[in-house]
Amino acid sequence: MKSFITGASGYLGQRLAMRLAENGEKVHAFIRNPNAAKFLDHPNIKIFYGDILDLDSIQKGMSGCDVVFHVAALARIWTKDPDDFYKTNVEGTSNMVRASRELDISKFILTSTTGTIGPSLNLPNNEETPRWSSFNNDYEITKFLAEQELLKQVEMGFPGLIVLPSRIFGPGIDSPSSGVNRAIKGFMEKKFAIIPKQSHPLGNYAYIDDIVNGHILARDMGTIGERYILGGENKSIGQLFQAIKKGFNKKGMIIGIPIWPMEYFSWMSQFLAERIGLEPKITPDFVKRLTQNSSFDCSKAISNLGYTITPFEKAIESTIQFYIK
Repeated sequence: MKSFITGASGYLGQRLAMRLAENGEKVHAFIRNPNAAKFLDHPNIKIFYGDILDLDSIQKGMSGCDVVFHVAALARIWTKDPDDFYKTNVEGTSNMVRASRELDISKFILTSTTGTIGPSLNLPNNEETPRWSSFNNDYEITKFLAEQELLKQVEMGFPGLIVLPSRIFGPGIDSPSSGVNRAIKGFMEKKFAIIPKQSHPLGNYAYIDDIVNGHILARDMGTIGERYILGGENKSIGQLFQAIKKGFNKKGMIIGIPIWPMEYFSWMSQFLAERIGLEPKITPDFVKRLTQNSSFDCSKAISNLGYTITPFEKAIESTIQFYIK
C-alpha cells in the first residue's frame, strides 16, 4: 500500500510518515520546506515539494498512491492575515478532495480536531455531541468548514472519513501546534509553571504514538463518512503539571494565580499583534478555554477501530525522557 501524506514535515505528519515507512509501506511525503526533508530520511519515503493550494503539485505527489492522509493545516493561535486560515484549511482541503477524486484514491483520512466539537459540559463530549458554544477562533471554525466540505463529498460517493485528535503531546520534532510539549519543556527549563488558581476544568491529552496508531487504524478499520475522536485521558491543568513535576523528578514550583492577570496580558498581546504584527504568546480565546471543560470520550474509536490509550503519567514520563536526551 502506498500513502500520500500532506503536512509530512509537521509534528504529527512526520511521525505518521516514519511509522508507515518503518512498517515497510511506501510513502509519498508532501512538504513545502526543503530543510524539513532531513526529518524524513528513509528508503520507503519519497519527498514531493508543493503546496495544498497548488493543485498541480498535489496531483504529482499523489499519483500512484492508494490512500491519502490529509494532515496539513494552519494550526496556530494567530496569524497576521486571518484569511490564511480559510485558504489553507478549507480551500486546501477542497483541492485535496478534488485531486483524490481525479486519481481514484481508495480512502481519504482528514485530520481535524476535537476543537470543532467544542467545550464540554457535565459529561465528556463524543462524536455526536452537538456544539453548544460559538466558535472563538479562526482555526477551529475553518477546520469545521473543512469537515463539512468533506462530508458533502462523502454524500456523493467520496471515500472520506475524519479523525479528531485532542491535545497532542509526546516525542517528536518541535512544532507550534503542541502547546503541551511547550509546557513540558518550559517547566523543565524554568523549574516553575504559572497556572490559574481555578485549575479544575478538564482537558483531553493524547499521546502522539496513540494518535499515529489511530490514523492507521482509521485507514484499515474506519467506516466511510464517520468521525472518530482520537484522544487520551481527561485531566485538569493542575493534574497535568503535577504529572510533569513527578516525571521530571526534580524540584519545581507550580504557582496558581487568578485568571484576570492572564486575561489582561492576553488582551495586551492581541492589541500588539493587531497594531505591530507581534505574534501573541497567548490570546483571549486561549485564556477563555482555560476556564472551560474540554473532556472527550474515545469509546467509538476504541470499540470500532481497536484504538488504545497510553496511560497519562507513562506518556508524560516518556516525553520528558525524550527531551532529557
